[in-house]
Amino acid sequence: MPEHEIFLRTEAKHPYVVYIMAFNERQRLAQQLDRFPKDHDRNFDIMLGDDGSMDGTSGSDLLEQYAIRGATRLKQNSGLSQNIKVALEWLYSQNYKGVIFMNGNNRDDPSAVPEFIRALDEHYGYVQGSRFRPGGKHVNTPWIRFWAIRVVHAPLFSLACLKWMTDTTNGYRAFSLAFLRDHRVHPFQPAFVKYEIEQYLAWKAIRLGYLTKEIPVARVYSRGGFTSHIRQGMAGWMDMLRPVVMLLFRRYR
Repeated sequence: MPEHEIFLRTEAKHPYVVYIMAFNERQRLAQQLDRFPKDHDRNFDIMLGDDGSMDGTSGSDLLEQYAIRGATRLKQNSGLSQNIKVALEWLYSQNYKGVIFMNGNNRDDPSAVPEFIRALDEHYGYVQGSRFRPGGKHVNTPWIRFWAIRVVHAPLFSLACLKWMTDTTNGYRAFSLAFLRDHRVHPFQPAFVKYEIEQYLAWKAIRLGYLTKEIPVARVYSRGGFTSHIRQGMAGWMDMLRPVVMLLFRRYR
């Protein structure tokens, strides 16, 4: 586990929590939080998972302004999987029924949160947001990313878990705490540093026989000035594809 700290403003108010993962996304995160319902209209809590940001992404002023319950903060940037590990360790100490993970770069539409919660209430263990399902929407998706997901990543992941999935790199997804607490789930493996844990948890939920489904969501990239924390070029896509290969050959527990 990376070094981290936990800051909480309030106690839990609701049975579900939206956990927003971010690294140096202060401006985009604020824009995204503006799209959420006001505190008194929510039926979920919000937590931030800050991967060692240096721009005040999880500053106390932002937490106060948007009525966010608190934040887990890594002492230095350590990778998405490490950020999620810290979030999971904290979640295990709480009494939530489920968690909805999303990225804090203002590409995901918070209006889908009630649909994730509805599925969790129906005892789904894993709910995947998909821009490619009927009713979903993708805007300004870089063409190389579109085809890499549709032609390479999604088919390979589907083969690994023996269930057809359409948007396998989308971090907008939900898990029940019943699944996450299952003794057969091992999220704290040393190999999980970058993008491995997201794919592992999704694969594990399907392979263990939990109810799973995709729901339509919107994912919108800004026009021009595309930015991503995924390394550019072949090295970045190898980071994304390596976990799928590991799943295909059952290299994770």
